[in-house]
Amino acid sequence: MSVIQTTFSEDFINKIVKEQCKDVIEILSTETSYVVPPGENYTCELLRIVVKFSKKDRDDVQSMSMIVKHLPEGELAKSFNEEMGLFSCEFGIYCDILPMIEKLEHKEKVASKTYYASKESKNIIVMEDLSPLNYKMADRQEGLNLEHCLLAIKKIAYFHVSSLALYEKNPKIMDYYNKGMLPKSQSFEKYFSVAFQGTLNVCKTEPSLQKYYQKISKDIKDKLYTSTQRDSKLNVLNHGDFWCNNLMFQYNSDGSLKDVLFVDFQVSFFASPFYDLHYFIATSTNQEVKEKHINDILRHYYDAFVNNVKMLKIKTNVPDWTDFEKEFCDKAYMGFLAMCIGLPVIKANKTKDASVTNFIENGEEGSFRYHCFSNSNYINTIKFLMPYYDDLGVFDS
Repeated sequence: MSVIQTTFSEDFINKIVKEQCKDVIEILSTETSYVVPPGENYTCELLRIVVKFSKKDRDDVQSMSMIVKHLPEGELAKSFNEEMGLFSCEFGIYCDILPMIEKLEHKEKVASKTYYASKESKNIIVMEDLSPLNYKMADRQEGLNLEHCLLAIKKIAYFHVSSLALYEKNPKIMDYYNKGMLPKSQSFEKYFSVAFQGTLNVCKTEPSLQKYYQKISKDIKDKLYTSTQRDSKLNVLNHGDFWCNNLMFQYNSDGSLKDVLFVDFQVSFFASPFYDLHYFIATSTNQEVKEKHINDILRHYYDAFVNNVKMLKIKTNVPDWTDFEKEFCDKAYMGFLAMCIGLPVIKANKTKDASVTNFIENGEEGSFRYHCFSNSNYINTIKFLMPYYDDLGVFDS
């Protein structure tokens, strides 16, 4: 029996539906299914509850779909969530930050509506299901084309600037998110060490990457740990896990792209906006975008950022384009971090044993971790990224 079935009674579901829909007379049925199968999300479980109900009379049958997010079973997964503060962070974004953004003078929708959230006994968030509105997830292995990238980048620029607007009104709002993304917790240290060593092993064994094995210094790990701490120049609320599986794209009836919304705010933090930018470029752009359009993405983000600063009347100094480009290069190690900790699982195939636990604990041939670092999709991607980060000076001593 799922955590949803044991936690949500018919009366509870009835209450949510009646709060969102008027004149609900009777709940007729509920159906629960996985949003994504096990192996596609590593730190939570996502379920869809479709409720059929009657309004006014039994012949007027309608339906409402909601997404329920909760922590997975398993001691290591629970420990990982608790030490990283994943649920508490997301709870704060959905229940505090996003409602404040919606009250800004210039507002854009950046995430689904929250119906219910609780940190008592069961950590659960119930939110609007975007799929009936024709929002879809892109192919994480293929990556995003330029059109999808530009839309996502424009929306994240708004999210970043809107967080600045909140911060200028009340700096204490961001106190909780000053923790950075990489707390030195036991669980994350295990994950980070495994991922970092896996990257080194690939460089050591792949002929075209062997020169980078010697270039990657031991102290880069310490630099990566400090990369998501508050910056001295410009800070915004980073999404923190800004990649294609956390983006829901909406399409018109003719298939053209219309909108994008964000999901999964488990590791949001207040720091340099270049973390989200580098993470996105490393993990979510397709090969053509990586090879030809990184500068187009940066310019699009910068122009959108400046435009939102004007509309929201932000007082914080914004770097000019020359300084912005330089700062992007100076913080390229953030992209290398994303390549180490995110890319191996992002490029992996769907497997039944895909989990944080299996990634950390089992590296034998045939295991999930072994596949993460040996599949051709991953290898081909880092064959481009390694020289790219080398050119940006990541491996300079």
